[in-house]
Amino acid sequence: MSLDIYASQPDELRRQVEDLLREAPSPDFEGDLIALIVPDSNRLDSAAAAAAAVRYVEGQTFDVVMAVSASHDEAFGRMTVSRRDTYPTPLGEVTIDDGLRNELCDEDDDIFLDDRGHFHAEGVSAMLPLLQVALKGAFRIVPIVMGDDNPAFCRELGTALGEVMYGKRALLVASADVLGVEGEGLARFKKAFEAFDTAELLHLLGSETLRVEGYGAVIVTALAARARGANQARVIALTAPTADGPGAIACALWRG
Repeated sequence: MSLDIYASQPDELRRQVEDLLREAPSPDFEGDLIALIVPDSNRLDSAAAAAAAVRYVEGQTFDVVMAVSASHDEAFGRMTVSRRDTYPTPLGEVTIDDGLRNELCDEDDDIFLDDRGHFHAEGVSAMLPLLQVALKGAFRIVPIVMGDDNPAFCRELGTALGEVMYGKRALLVASADVLGVEGEGLARFKKAFEAFDTAELLHLLGSETLRVEGYGAVIVTALAARARGANQARVIALTAPTADGPGAIACALWRG
């Protein structure tokens, strides 16, 4: 039976995350980590995949995390950045970077300050506790929700993130889950993602061959990371859904 990743008390949650990170394999890569994709779900059966990705940045310092997730409400035709001052987690409040979120909104007319689509158990809330334990020191966050996964929005947000991350010690983290797969869908995703083939990814994720919650966040991550000089991409975990829940996606992108 699947369990929620979050324990009821902060000390228990921290121990849980520390155990997950300790059990995750040590990453084998050289270069500067630019972006991660982690499971969107807050279920414990996806936590090992998330920890395997977050191990790539364990002990590192970032000034800000740009966090991209799908809307967990109904779709809405905009991309939103939370207007709150902080983002709550059981491990404490994370400061939202006001200057950088305004800079991001200035980059594109389809990005707005709005809390619509934010503050669910999935997405940003699922990734933050892992980052709070893994990263060294405090960091700020810019939480972004995509109310629509259309290709135009993907290109707009990918370009905007690439611009605002320039010259900053910034990490991009997106979340996504596998909802359904047919045939060679998983193998095709791995091949396209590791080749930075965004055209193939758009075609694949826009079909029934591989249905992904947060597929827009996946495309955005590939585009923004490429803009920031990433030349290496690795699919760390990729599983099909089961009767108990969605499949997991975990990826890392870096400049080698």
